[in-house]
Amino acid sequence: MEKNYKILVVDDEEHTRLGYAEVLRLDGYEVDIAETGLEGLEKAKKTKFDVIVTDLRMPQMDGLTFIEKLREFDSDARVVIITAFGTYKSYQKSKQLGVITYLNKPVRAKDLKDAVSDVLNISE
Repeated sequence: MEKNYKILVVDDEEHTRLGYAEVLRLDGYEVDIAETGLEGLEKAKKTKFDVIVTDLRMPQMDGLTFIEKLREFDSDARVVIITAFGTYKSYQKSKQLGVITYLNKPVRAKDLKDAVSDVLNISE
């Protein structure tokens, strides 16, 4: 990997958040983590991430609201949603918000790595 890609993982479940981050770090990515959508927004305002991986269902601010607010200042952020509670409605809404990949839990390490790699190749 030539460029040191920056990825933000937003998930309220610590084990999941840290697991995704570790999988991506082992693949050579620079990874930051956020426990809430609000924390994710603050980090995204300070740093331009190449990919943002977010959970759909989180307390205080769900993943779709997070993406809506993200779009207010970063209209071209590349986003991957991961959820155990996917519905056709949430899938459709995520596509309207420009989400590139929508994965259903449980997500295997290979699936996560492939999704991030695919997202990065879109504009490479």
